[in-house]
Amino acid sequence: IPKAVLILKDCAENSIEVVSIVDNNYPHLLRLINDPPPILYLKGNTNLLPKAIAVIGTRKSNNLGNNIAYKVGEYFSKNWSICNGLVDGIDKHSILKENKIFDNVIGVISGGLNFNETSSLITRELCEKVLKNNGLLISENEPNKKEDRFSGSKASRIQAGLSNALILIQSDINGGSKYTLKSFAKTERPLGIINFKENKEYQNDDIFSANRLILEKGIEGIAEMCEIKKITEIRTKSIIPISKKSDYLTIEKEITAGNTVYN
Repeated sequence: IPKAVLILKDCAENSIEVVSIVDNNYPHLLRLINDPPPILYLKGNTNLLPKAIAVIGTRKSNNLGNNIAYKVGEYFSKNWSICNGLVDGIDKHSILKENKIFDNVIGVISGGLNFNETSSLITRELCEKVLKNNGLLISENEPNKKEDRFSGSKASRIQAGLSNALILIQSDINGGSKYTLKSFAKTERPLGIINFKENKEYQNDDIFSANRLILEKGIEGIAEMCEIKKITEIRTKSIIPISKKSDYLTIEKEITAGNTVYN
């Protein structure tokens, strides 16, 4: 109890909201995953939560992946909330334009929300920009808990759980994106996969191997990448190849048709 009192005091002093899973304002979609965090710490604009879309990919992105991430982020940030882990690579490039953060960004970070003490340099920089542009930061960890080698994969399930849809920009089969995708695949929500099949780099580079695998094998590809033993655990509503801007509309229609957005 004394420790809890100190944590709540720290939260109050740093404008951090604490929400438990029994509270009415706990995000409805997050509550639906297998292992929702019992406590959430939030800082910033919580009005962004209902329209979250996860945009994910490798930290070791190349120019093609970065350009795609930018276009996807620019589009969906206008009417939705871009949700990612605020790390280097695809995450960063899906929320930045000329070093300025897009509107409507949700960052799910693996350390506590006193990020200047708990997070890596790139995450700290992105957190500052998100808050300055009326965005939202979320963590399941108490404010001063530092990120570690396991906290990133744990945080990925929160990102997946919060999101009405997920878009995979660029990843190899063994990339860290599999952790977010594994949680997301067990929800009945649409999955978008970047598909540039006419591009030689896309067709041949290992950095797009996860994209190709899922588009070729569908649910079986998700199971292979995410090491899901039972196909029946995968409940993905639809797998949508994204190769042009009009495909974004398909994602939006799938969300709306399924009444996924939580009020």
